[in-house]
Amino acid sequence: MSFVRLTRILRSASFRLPLIYAVLFILSAGVLFASVYWTATAAMQNDMAAVLRSEAYQLAEIHRRSGLAGLAEQITRRINFRTKGPIFYLLQAPNRRVVVGNLPGMPPVNGAIDFEPDQPQPEIDPERPGERPKLTGFGLTLPDGSFLLVAQDANRLVDMQRAIIRAFAWSGGLTLLLAIAGGVLLGSNFLRRIDTITRTSRAIMEGDLSARIPVRGTHDEIDQLVASLNAMLARIQQLMDGLRQVSSDIAHDLRTPLGRLRQRLEDARERATTTEDYSAATDAAIDEADALLETFSALLRIAQVEAGAQKSAFAPFDVSALLKSLGETYQPVAEDSDRTLAVQIEPGATLTGDRQLMAQLVSNLLENALRHTPEGTKMRLGLRRQGAGFEIEVADNGPGIPASEHDKVFDRFYRLDRSRSTSGSGLGLAMVKAIAGLHGLTIRLEDARPGLRVVLQTAK
Repeated sequence: MSFVRLTRILRSASFRLPLIYAVLFILSAGVLFASVYWTATAAMQNDMAAVLRSEAYQLAEIHRRSGLAGLAEQITRRINFRTKGPIFYLLQAPNRRVVVGNLPGMPPVNGAIDFEPDQPQPEIDPERPGERPKLTGFGLTLPDGSFLLVAQDANRLVDMQRAIIRAFAWSGGLTLLLAIAGGVLLGSNFLRRIDTITRTSRAIMEGDLSARIPVRGTHDEIDQLVASLNAMLARIQQLMDGLRQVSSDIAHDLRTPLGRLRQRLEDARERATTTEDYSAATDAAIDEADALLETFSALLRIAQVEAGAQKSAFAPFDVSALLKSLGETYQPVAEDSDRTLAVQIEPGATLTGDRQLMAQLVSNLLENALRHTPEGTKMRLGLRRQGAGFEIEVADNGPGIPASEHDKVFDRFYRLDRSRSTSGSGLGLAMVKAIAGLHGLTIRLEDARPGLRVVLQTAK
């Protein structure tokens, strides 16, 4: 691992976070250590003091019953037959002569006492030969003036304290090392994924809009972020493709009306001889210009809808009431063109969106059905509730659309061969698709056998 990469890992958030948690853990462990240390020390000290005091008072009772000789005999027996750990004794006569015991003589002290014998005692601590041991004891001056001392090795307490310190030092050090190793591992993994995102971003900046960030399938936060970024990149690519397509469509599909407009103006200049000729040529030019302006206006509306500019005006509205109103409006229009329109609307369907745009969407579908079907065609406008959502249907029994062209008819300026003789710019279904996408509706074309069925459905 290079020094530069190691530096990046140490500076990464994925390394610092485990390290911070490790430091917090060590601090918490330090508080726990202090609590355990002082609690265990106090408990052991109290236990030792209780044992020594109980032992001393038992021996004092034996002295009361059997005298100094009986007490000396009992102490000797206990020294020779110890079963509960090293307890040390000292019995001194009133003249400070040592009667019996495995401790050197000393001035009488009543109560608890911590002391060091004047010279080393190998039998007290054989693991530390030549050292003066530390003892803790309990002394009593007996009624006849003799002195009794019962003691234990205080180094047991020190050993316990050292064991606690070692345990916490090892666990803290191991925790810190594991945190550093885990931080390096996580940091390295994190940097690899960041480098992948960086490489993809550079590829996109260099013009490869199809580049995507690979998803590892772990479903963690970075995977969720990558999925969102990929969705955003797909949307950007879709918009850029749409922009290129629009530019290409404008170049190809508007060149004909512009050429026709220019030809008419040239004809008027060369052939018109009367005021009526100039007036007719001017009217024809105005009609062509109006058609071009209408086409550009439609393109602008589609672009605005696809960019989501109208979302700020979204509000809940009754879709059922809207479709019922549109059905009542178009039924007389269908009758006038020798067609029929059946309306079947279930009440209560609502949608949060732009009511005017949704009205335009349904109107475009109905007008397409009126324009591209023969007389006598039966049309149908319906809405069915589906749980919390709904499904809108606009159908007819006309000639329909070949299945191979179902997706193409939503492209800008695309028109079926049989429709090229009718008026229109080929932007109606492109507008329908844009409005449906803005409102989160899926749109599909189905063969009605005969005819065409357009279905709009809310997301499930």
